[in-house]
Amino acid sequence: MNTAFKLLHHAIGLLTCSPLVTARVVAPAVILMAGIGIITALVAPEMLLVNMSNPDIDNASISLLPVVLLAAFILSYALMAILWHRHTLCASLAPEPMTARLLCGYVWRVIMLALIQLGVSLILVTPLMLADHPASGNSPSIYSILLTTFVTQLVLVWLSLRLSLILPAAALGRPITLGHSWNRTSDLSRPLWGVAAMLALLNTVLTVLMALFGPLSPGYALVLELPIYVIEGLLIFSVLTTLYAQLIQKSSHA
Repeated sequence: MNTAFKLLHHAIGLLTCSPLVTARVVAPAVILMAGIGIITALVAPEMLLVNMSNPDIDNASISLLPVVLLAAFILSYALMAILWHRHTLCASLAPEPMTARLLCGYVWRVIMLALIQLGVSLILVTPLMLADHPASGNSPSIYSILLTTFVTQLVLVWLSLRLSLILPAAALGRPITLGHSWNRTSDLSRPLWGVAAMLALLNTVLTVLMALFGPLSPGYALVLELPIYVIEGLLIFSVLTTLYAQLIQKSSHA
């Protein structure tokens, strides 16, 4: 657990040692995300209210517009990750030039990891929900839902940490395989459970706090959720940067 705290402490330090520099580095991507969010709130507000019983969601889901907006948001989020990885890692290893090909290479790796996580999530959530569902057929308790959410997040974050070294590598234009990432993180497998537990707990708490606000207007949802997505994302990107620097960069310079 001590190693887990050190990893998180270093990752947080990357973000907080110079807040103005952090803001400057990710500003282009955050501005782009905010712009996409504002456009979404104006032309497809139901996309910001997916947790509400909105009858227009089904109609919007068959339109091309939500797909385009979602793709644009994913690209902007990937851009934020790339900018941060390159900023925190380029001091000791010069990255390849920033190109559209590099961005696309990063995005398809994100999609690949997301599909892996989706498959694992379905495998985990289904039996957990069935186990927590009482025989009477009543809905599971809030505690069961929270436990299921936490356990699922724990496994998915741990799996992501083991596989996601491919992301900072791709951001630098020096791609590695999933197997390479898995092998390089094997020695930290146990400490990464501690990191995953802390990140999963943070995500679960934020989920609960968001639920307490109840139904929001699209504007309020955007103002509330976008900063959370940015901060959570930067924290995870910094953890990956820390792992990449320790497990990949140091060995390549040895």
